[in-house]
Amino acid sequence: MEVGKSMSSDERTESGGLSVIFLSPSATLSKWYVAIGAWGLVLSILNMMGLIHPTYRVSWGGLLTFETFAEAFGNKDDAPAFVAGDGIFIAACLALLGLGLRSLNNGEGGLAEFARSLIINDTWPALVGSEGGIMRAVGAWCLLLGFGFYIGYSVMYMAWIDLGVYSVSVTLVAFGFALNAASRAPPGDETVM
Repeated sequence: MEVGKSMSSDERTESGGLSVIFLSPSATLSKWYVAIGAWGLVLSILNMMGLIHPTYRVSWGGLLTFETFAEAFGNKDDAPAFVAGDGIFIAACLALLGLGLRSLNNGEGGLAEFARSLIINDTWPALVGSEGGIMRAVGAWCLLLGFGFYIGYSVMYMAWIDLGVYSVSVTLVAFGFALNAASRAPPGDETVM
C-alpha cells in the first residue's frame, strides 16, 4: 500500500507558491486579468472625463479602501479630475492587463488567437442555432443581454458605477457563464436525480 503519493499525473517538484500563480497566470486567469484591467481602465478614463456618473466623480483610492484614505465620491463640479488614488488604480489596471496579455501571448496562438476566440467560438452561434442545446442558447442570450444592458444603459444614463445596473448585469452574465459551462459538461448518470 502506497501512502502519500501525489494525486496529480504531473510530477513537477518545483513550487513557486502564490506568486507564481498570480504573476504567471493560467490562460483562464489571464483572460480575467485582461477583462478586469481593461474594464478598470475604461472606468478610470470615463471618470477623468466626468462621464462615469451624472453628479459624482469617483476617488478610486477612497472607493477601494472603503473611504479609509479619501472620500469615495466627490461632487463633479468641485472634485479634482485626477488624484493620486487614480494613478495607483490606473497602474494596477495596467499591471493586470499587462500580466494577462503577456501570459496569453506566450500561449498557443498568441494574442491573435485570443482576439479571434472572443468573436469566433461556439457560444455566439448558439444565439440563432441549435448546436450546443438549449442551455448554450440560453447562456449565450444571458451573456449578450447582460453585457448589452450594462453598456447600453450606462451610455444612455451615465450609470457606469450604478449598483442597480451592476446587479442586473452581473446576474445575467453569471447565469450566461454558468449555463454555457453546463452545456459543455459530459452527460451524467441518469439515476442520480
